Amino acid sequence: MPFYLSLLLLSAATLAYELALMRAFSIALWHHFAYMVISIALLGFGASGTFLSLWWRRPHDASRPRNPEKAFAVLTILFALSLPSCFAVAQRIPLDPFLLLWDARQWLWLVAFYLLFFVPFFLAATAIGLLLIERAPEAPRVYFFNLLGSGLGSLLLVIFLYLVPPERVVLLIYIIALTAALLVVRVFRAETQLLVLGLLVGGFYAFHFSDALAIRLSQYKSLSINLNLPAAEIVAERYSPLGRVDVLRSPAFRHAPGLSLAAQATPPEQLGLFVDGEAAGALNRFDGQKAPLAFLDWATNAAPYSLGRLPGHVLVLGAGGGSDVLLALYHDSAHIDAVELNPQIIALVRDRYGEFTGGIYARPDVRLHAREARGFLESLPPGEQFDLIQISLLDSLAAATAGVHALNESYLYTVEAFGRYFEHLSPGGVLAITRWLKMPPRDTPKLFATAVAALEEHGVARPGEHLALVRSWATATLLLKHTPFTPEEIAALKQFAEERLFDLDYYPGITPEETNRFNRLARSYYYEAAVEILAGGERRQAFFRDYPFHLRPARDDRPYFDHFFRWRALPLLLRTYGRQWLPFLEWGYLILVATLVQVAVISFALILLPLLLARRGQADVPPESRRGSRAHIFLFFLAIGLGFLFIEIVLIQKFTFFLANPIYAIAVVLAGVLMWSGLGSLSLLLVRRSPRLPRVCTAIAALSLAATFLLPVLLPALIGLPTAARVAISLALMMPLAFLMGMPFPLAWQRVEASRAKWLAWAWGINGCASVVAAVLATLLAISFGFRFVFLCAAALYLLAALAAPRLASSLDRNSSRA
Repeated sequence: MPFYLSLLLLSAATLAYELALMRAFSIALWHHFAYMVISIALLGFGASGTFLSLWWRRPHDASRPRNPEKAFAVLTILFALSLPSCFAVAQRIPLDPFLLLWDARQWLWLVAFYLLFFVPFFLAATAIGLLLIERAPEAPRVYFFNLLGSGLGSLLLVIFLYLVPPERVVLLIYIIALTAALLVVRVFRAETQLLVLGLLVGGFYAFHFSDALAIRLSQYKSLSINLNLPAAEIVAERYSPLGRVDVLRSPAFRHAPGLSLAAQATPPEQLGLFVDGEAAGALNRFDGQKAPLAFLDWATNAAPYSLGRLPGHVLVLGAGGGSDVLLALYHDSAHIDAVELNPQIIALVRDRYGEFTGGIYARPDVRLHAREARGFLESLPPGEQFDLIQISLLDSLAAATAGVHALNESYLYTVEAFGRYFEHLSPGGVLAITRWLKMPPRDTPKLFATAVAALEEHGVARPGEHLALVRSWATATLLLKHTPFTPEEIAALKQFAEERLFDLDYYPGITPEETNRFNRLARSYYYEAAVEILAGGERRQAFFRDYPFHLRPARDDRPYFDHFFRWRALPLLLRTYGRQWLPFLEWGYLILVATLVQVAVISFALILLPLLLARRGQADVPPESRRGSRAHIFLFFLAIGLGFLFIEIVLIQKFTFFLANPIYAIAVVLAGVLMWSGLGSLSLLLVRRSPRLPRVCTAIAALSLAATFLLPVLLPALIGLPTAARVAISLALMMPLAFLMGMPFPLAWQRVEASRAKWLAWAWGINGCASVVAAVLATLLAISFGFRFVFLCAAALYLLAALAAPRLASSLDRNSSRA
């Protein structure tokens, strides 16, 4: 039993460490670089299969029998020691991913990163694989503790991220791994046990009382840049699974995005707000007097207040530090609903800096909602309407222009989301969305196209009469009105833009001569895009087809609004790299492709190597039998490895929308799927006769197909329920599918062990490589074809496994009889 408990804790520490690295390096760099590094490192699972094939399964001296328990203990101890050690060394490596095309040394540092984080995953995977191989008849029990531990690790990480900073989370994970090692240290002699205990405990104190684990922030992060301001200092820091929140103070700090060059008003004293090192707005000093807030009226997001009728009921989505709330107060709005997901930001504005901000989140005319914006909108009763719905600059300028949000899902900028906004606008109400300008133009035209698609789907015959576009030197604000703009409103909007030297790139009846007057571009790109999009039909499709960036509207099934990359734009990308002020144009998608290529090539090598070296040992087996057994093992374990992760990733996406909180979704889905799957594996020990493997795989495929079409219908209908009820429903809905998903691996593992045990390690490596490839491939497929397509692919993969399963058994039995 100690070894099973150790396996549980080892698995928990491994998954928690993987997620903790994503969190830590999302702060230090950007999440897509972290994604690439950790994806390569996770190939330690594939390499462990190769290693076990070549080392553990090789012939050995019978006079010196192997001791699998001692080997497991050694691997677990080394894994525990490697967790903080590799993390600490990585912080000292001067890797700068943006310099990879300029500085050859960066490639060496990148390889060093790969190798450092490869070590812990390789050690953990080798220990788990070793236990599976040596206790193959008990595979369902081993697999149960592995999956249960992984699910527990995902839950523990969420708790840890609320308790301590991200870098200290590594120490808490180390304690879990340390405990796993201590459970099995009894296999050594007493003096060795004392030595191991000293190393493990000493390691903890060495890292606990030093800053070796401190995260080194990229020089390109907004926080790094602002720390260079005079007398700049971080005066508050908060952390949670949603991100690290920093508050910066400097007498030179100013935050007024897209402020008119004609503005006379200046911001009051401000404190900078940063999430994961990226700018997230500012806290403005407010004493109840409106005059210091006048500067807010000189930015493009103030455009809806210029239309004549001042909005009485305002909804601010992504309230952050409260600038849009102050703008509404400046214009005497009577009722303001402010929605903010991050409770740490809310606490800072309302409590720690409540006096500084004038207690804006405690005012009787401001209702604060700690919710995810789209989830809040979906939970509103049908009759609740707003005069203004405002969404302003929910991403930072540096991250937006770098294209690093290309892999981020956002349900705020889909056609379905725009439809919800439209439904909750009062007659004459306005939706105002402000985004950073990106050059070459792509963000704002795509936003315009999304608005047009939503209006058309709601039966608006002339969507152009409901839209207007205001642009400054840095930001653009799209206005979508529930009813057509009146001539009086257009005149007021033109006066607003004229006074502030803003360009009107579109309004009903605009002429080309009225565009591109103040913040001049080479051409009237935004006006031209609006005209082509509004033209509809083949002309619109031709514009989408010929434009160098992806402008087709995002939808809930493909919620990647910030994905603009098209392969035809690659020459432009390479020409502008290093020649513009912002040379990091749309690298997010290319990083993902590069990750897939690296993972696929390395996986192929890891899978092929044992085959090449094993040929000499199969002279007694006919070639056709060798090919048959290998092919069926490969197909089966590849299919279930890909399929399992495909389903897991799609479920996270589906329940992120349903639970209206990404952290809840990750915790509930990972824990739910892994724990239900573990119970499915364990159930194989409780039945007299195991279910047939092809039937199990076919049932998984059938349930995947059913979920593909049922979840989009069920979840929106239940989204208004309390959070606890939605969590319970989520766990119940995923139970049948996840329970069955825990059966194919142990069933197939036992069959392979019974007839061709020498291929167990190879099968373990295939499954590990497939899991890593699946994570990257699923994201690429979702970006290109949608999550429904990924779900369908998962069903097809399990059908492939069902087809391979009978051939797997027959070929193995045939080979066994010849042995």
